[in-house]
Amino acid sequence: MLKSSLFVAAVLLALCFFIHPALAGDDEIWMSSAIREAERNGYKLLDTKGLEKLLEPGAEVLIIDARADYEFEAGHIPGSTNLEFDLGDRMELSKDKRAALAELAGLDKDRLMVIYCRSFR
Repeated sequence: MLKSSLFVAAVLLALCFFIHPALAGDDEIWMSSAIREAERNGYKLLDTKGLEKLLEPGAEVLIIDARADYEFEAGHIPGSTNLEFDLGDRMELSKDKRAALAELAGLDKDRLMVIYCRSFR
């Protein structure tokens, strides 16, 4: 299951780098394609309302901010953890980053994980 979690994380990060910057809304042309890709690869895309539902009191959600540390410091979703990903992480995570992600995920392989970046590219 850890491999599955790492794969999902890698795919989400790939989306951050490959999709053109835009506001994620249901009316965006690329959104339906992104939703199909997410479903095909076993993850889901969330909008603000969907994330708010996940973050209800008592929820056990790991939220990872994939932006650079200076962006994280400028503002982030409360309760999120910064684990920076960059273009070098597109296809495979380094051993150190893989270990950091595994440590954040913990032993619960079914734990819900949300990864976000600045512009969904």
